[in-house]
Amino acid sequence: MSMQAVIFDMDGVIIDSEALWRQAQIDALAQWGATASVAECETLTKGKRLDDIAGTWCRYFQLDLAPQRLEDAILQRITRLIAAKGEPMRGVQEALRYFREAGYKIALATSSSRQVIAAVLNKLSLWHFFDAISSADDEPRGKPHPAVYLTTLRKLNLNASQCLVIEDSFTGFCAAQSAGLPR
Repeated sequence: MSMQAVIFDMDGVIIDSEALWRQAQIDALAQWGATASVAECETLTKGKRLDDIAGTWCRYFQLDLAPQRLEDAILQRITRLIAAKGEPMRGVQEALRYFREAGYKIALATSSSRQVIAAVLNKLSLWHFFDAISSADDEPRGKPHPAVYLTTLRKLNLNASQCLVIEDSFTGFCAAQSAGLPR
């Protein structure tokens, strides 16, 4: 079968947000007296859903805190940082335009929440490019589980062999591979 769609991850692919995510986590953790390094953020949380990130930090620092409170604090900070400082990854707008003009369907499959997706797509004015948008937040399990990709395939009404995935994290790569998607 021929390729009919391209599925993009969001953070680190559509938007240059990795540093923003690290800053949001470091700032939120400081609110409860925990000090995380950039390296710890990169190693422990890259590519994970926000609920997984909050749970990871609560366990790592043995915080006497409901993970939901930390999740809310990080979410508040990341959406504010995206609105203020969010920048597209170099070449992404051209790539989206190319795939659209070539007649491919374009989808977004991300570990980020719907609130973060909205912040990114509003900031970068990219809503019009996407035929389908899927958040791992809507799935029982986040990446590396393939659920967000399987949902995206259903929304596109396509088979895995008809789609190409663009990912930047190991957890995302594993999710795409488990869904049978070519990379």
